[in-house]
Amino acid sequence: MDIIITDHSPENLEDKFENHFLYQNSDYAIMCESTEIPWLQFIPNRPVTPDYAGQLYAEMVALAEYLRSEGFGEHYNIAKIGNKLSYYHIHLVMRNQNDQAWPETIWGLDLKEDVSVIERFKTCLEQYFAQA
Repeated sequence: MDIIITDHSPENLEDKFENHFLYQNSDYAIMCESTEIPWLQFIPNRPVTPDYAGQLYAEMVALAEYLRSEGFGEHYNIAKIGNKLSYYHIHLVMRNQNDQAWPETIWGLDLKEDVSVIERFKTCLEQYFAQA
């Protein structure tokens, strides 16, 4: 469990995670599920040490706050679960009180698909990282 993927090519990540590549920098890649509930996965490209974990979570919280300000959700959850997929990844899920699963967790549900979220995320991430 918790295998670190070092090949962060979009093709490899999309194959391993069966979702959509959005962005990468020198520390991690970001993927998304195409569901009505906005849902990202951060995929680190090296082992997560305490220092790196602090940096990564700080960046995830900052991005979550930005996504909240852009209307992706009024609340967010960050979770490292990885029970079904052995590759190390951390989930960032934006939630609203009227979403399909509220107030329960999204895990194991057949969430409604929304492919428009892919382009919304890409546009928002481009703006966010351009100002960083």
